[in-house]
Amino acid sequence: MKHKIVSAIFILCIVALFVSLFHDKSFFYLLVALILIYLTITALGSYQIKWNYFIKSINVGKSEGISLTFDDGPDPKITKKILDVLELAGAKATFFVNGEKAEQHPDLINLIISKGHTLGNHSWSHHAGIGLFSKQKLLAEFNQCSQKIEELTGEKVTYLRPPFGVTNPRYEYVLKNTGLRSIGWSIRSYDTSEKNEQKLLHRITSQLNQGSIVLLHDTKEITLAILPALINYCNQNNITIKPLAELIEK
Repeated sequence: MKHKIVSAIFILCIVALFVSLFHDKSFFYLLVALILIYLTITALGSYQIKWNYFIKSINVGKSEGISLTFDDGPDPKITKKILDVLELAGAKATFFVNGEKAEQHPDLINLIISKGHTLGNHSWSHHAGIGLFSKQKLLAEFNQCSQKIEELTGEKVTYLRPPFGVTNPRYEYVLKNTGLRSIGWSIRSYDTSEKNEQKLLHRITSQLNQGSIVLLHDTKEITLAILPALINYCNQNNITIKPLAELIEK
């Protein structure tokens, strides 16, 4: 991935710096500058899933239309209402669920499937420190979630979305050992922090393009509030809302 290329270039620059300027007064400052640049790129790469810095994620579709994706559920107050809105519109979405919540609300997991939507793996716990987990512990997080979904639905999970969209080299190990495909997004709605419905709706609609994958959360009242208007906007502008598999496959 890209971080390997960046790391190789960084090492070459360090070697060149030692060879050419080790005794120069500017050596220390250039060394610090190189390290800071490398750390900055690495940090940004971790938090920008669209960069595909550590792993290859699918961030945009290959066909016309868009896909709606919902993270962090299922939520006993919001998820069913969102399913009702989607059913009324005849739209299909993908729900990246947490294993712990799936275990607590198996009825909602089966309702998602019964309505024709797709389930994705969003880790077992969505732990705040998941980015620091060892590769074995990280693998266990996603395996446990997939096993719970398959136990409840009888269907095999295909897609994974890293919690918070934060990636690191250990996710490469997870993808290789699970066979899951990482799904990012092209539009991050920020519905977890936005308080104004009109601003949230505008942020999404102003960025919509053919192939857009929209990140939403079925845990927020504001998401439920703007969803009918978002679907209506798509209908008025001839933007088809497609299941994720249809959007990302050739």
